[in-house]
Amino acid sequence: MPEDPSLPPELHARFARFVARAWSDESVRREFARDPRAALADAGVDWPSELSPPDLPAQPDQAIDLESLESSAGGALGTIGTVSCPTGCFSGGRTA
Repeated sequence: MPEDPSLPPELHARFARFVARAWSDESVRREFARDPRAALADAGVDWPSELSPPDLPAQPDQAIDLESLESSAGGALGTIGTVSCPTGCFSGGRTA
């Protein structure tokens, strides 16, 4: 999936850090499922109001380090590490 130039790299990095936290903290996952915008805002991720919040990617079966996660989230939209995001997580493809 092509990179969305309208989203700054820092936003991708912050979302990647949020994903890593959600993968390791059940309460963060539950909060995201309940209210994605609030969960992202609480984590310092200022998701654009004109875009639907992205889906939380499934946790990979293998370990992945934060640097790889940030790099992937910032450089290849739709993919975080080795986990693909077929729903267009970063493209705002779904509407709220």
